[in-house]
This record gives sequence, C-alpha cells and structure tokens, in this order.
Amino acid sequence: MAAICRRSVIQTVKTVLSADLACSESNLITDAVSVHEAVIREGRFRFPVRRQTLSIVTMGKGAVISCNPERMEWVRQHLEPLTRGQIFSAGTIAATEDYVQRDNQYIAGPDQKYVCSTDDLKAFKIPHGINISICDRSSVTNLYEHTNFSHALSFRTDCERPDMLASIAECEGKIVGIAGASADCDFMWQIGVDVLPEYQGRGIGKAIVGTLTKAILDEGITPYYSTEVSNLQSRQLAISLGYWPAWIQLYARDRT
Repeated sequence: MAAICRRSVIQTVKTVLSADLACSESNLITDAVSVHEAVIREGRFRFPVRRQTLSIVTMGKGAVISCNPERMEWVRQHLEPLTRGQIFSAGTIAATEDYVQRDNQYIAGPDQKYVCSTDDLKAFKIPHGINISICDRSSVTNLYEHTNFSHALSFRTDCERPDMLASIAECEGKIVGIAGASADCDFMWQIGVDVLPEYQGRGIGKAIVGTLTKAILDEGITPYYSTEVSNLQSRQLAISLGYWPAWIQLYARDRT
C-alpha cells in the first residue's frame, strides 16, 4: 500500500468535515465564523443524527457552526458575531450549554482531534514481556467477551461505526490492553485504547496505538485520535507517536 502523506491526510480531514458540517472546504480554513444548516451529506461521519443538533469546529483559524433550522436564529444572534476565541471561551460554552439544556442536552468537549500520516508516524518500542498482535474485522468480534476494554471497542455487531481492526497486548497469555479502530466514515477510522490499570505506565498504550496506527495507514485509511482537551496524558500519547492536532470540536449531546 502506498504511503499516505501529510498533505493527503489534511485534504481528507477537510473533505470529511465539510460533509459532516454541510459547509465548503474553504469555510474550514478562513478566519471567519460561518453558520450552516445541518443536512446529511455523503462522506460524513456516521455518528447518530439528532433532531436537535449543534456542532462547532475549528481547524485553527475561524469556526464553522452546524445546527438544525430551529436553532439557526439563536446561533446567528449569539455565536456568529463572535471570534473563534470567544466561541471557545468558558463563558460562551456555558451560555451555549444553558441554551441546549431546554432540549435535555449538554455541550460535550472541547475535544481535540489528532491525525497521523505514514511519514509522521514515529518509532515505538514493544515493552519487555509484552506480545502484540493484530485482529482484522473477521476476528475482532472475538474480543467482545473482554468487557474491560470499553474505550477500545464498540462491543456491537450492528454498530454503524463497526470495529475494523484491533491491536492486542498480552502478558503471559493474558490480554492487558486493546486498541481498536472504528470506521467512523469511509476515509477515517478512529482509534480508542484501554490498558488494564495495573499495567499502565509501562508503554503498552503507546505500543498498541502505534501498531494499530501503522495497520490503519497500511489499509490506505487516515487514522484519527480524539481526546478531551484537558486529558494531557492522552494528548501526549498521540503526540509522542507523531499525531498532530487537526481540529477542535464542541457538540450538543442528549442526556441519557
């Protein structure tokens, strides 16, 4: 499989985000704040479509806001006149949360999204005494009996974002860590990772995420990694493997 260069990865991110937010690619790289009605487009992420939706994304310059028609007036009045920095400030996030609470929702994030290319992937070590293997889609469901790894796998055979690959860390025959890749869209697979608490701090997470990242790139797919901005340990893991920050996102989620 041909290497996936950084330029190709950046283009993939813009293509997918523009489909997901129902905007143009140029909206993602300008300094302006733009507002768009949420519509389902081909190539978008396969996350559930909520009747009441609100998503705010920045790739580092301006911001793009996508929402359902009923929220358009409020968004244009309260968010569109602001700068990117003001939109992602604590005060504006709190005001936006107050607004969506009337629909029994809350604001999730800000989440930092990282991506990696073939050339950027850094070397990593396999910890002593740890064996790492790869499961493909035909066998990944065999891991669903290991329910201690909820951040790595969906544990659903009917999921719209199916588990495609997984890297497994074993110590003396016991599974101690799993990193899974879900097909969040046709061109980007998200990595989730879990390591048993008593085995953390040994470099296992980095090893299985690095192994899985290489496997995804070998499939010709862009790997991405999502974490809360406040999760410094998770962010450092991504950076240590050569991932770089691609976008930041806030979004409304339903309360359960």
